Amino acid sequence: SKATVSVLNCCGEDDTHTPSTMTSVTPNDIKEELKKLTKQDLQDAAAKITPQQIEKVPPEHIKAAIEAISEEQLTAILQTLKKNQGQLGPMVAQLTEDQLTHAVGCVKPGQKEIAIKEFDLNNQNSPLASIVNQNISEKKREVIKSNAPKGDVKAEEGA
Repeated sequence: SKATVSVLNCCGEDDTHTPSTMTSVTPNDIKEELKKLTKQDLQDAAAKITPQQIEKVPPEHIKAAIEAISEEQLTAILQTLKKNQGQLGPMVAQLTEDQLTHAVGCVKPGQKEIAIKEFDLNNQNSPLASIVNQNISEKKREVIKSNAPKGDVKAEEGA
C-alpha cells in the first residue's frame, strides 16, 4: 500500500516514487500502517533505507510515525540501525531542520529513554553518540533544543 511505501520510505527498492505520490498519503494512513507492521518488517525496512530516502520523507509523516510507533517497534528499528553504523552518520546528516522540528516535539519520554539506552547517548565515549554528534550541525542542535518538550533537561544535556 502507499502508506507502507511512505512509512518504509520505499525501502530502497523502488525509486520511482516522487514526492508527489507521497503527498497522497496522510499521516493517518501511516498510523494505520504502523499498527500492521511487525518488528521484522520494520527491521527489514531499517536495514535497507538510504540517507537519500530519509531526506524525502515529509515532516508530518515523521511526526505521525513517532506518535504511532510502539516502544517495541522503536527498539527493533534502533537495534537495526545500530548494526548498520556506516549508514547512520549520513542518515542523521540528511535529516532536515523541518523534520527535526516535527520529530522532537512529539517524542514520548519512554521513546527517548529507549534511544538513549540503545545508542548509549549518555556516554560521551559511545561510538554511536559520537556518530550522531559529528553529523548534527550546530543549527540542527539548536532546533532540537528549542523544540524539545519543556522541562526535559536530559534532552538538552544530551543534545
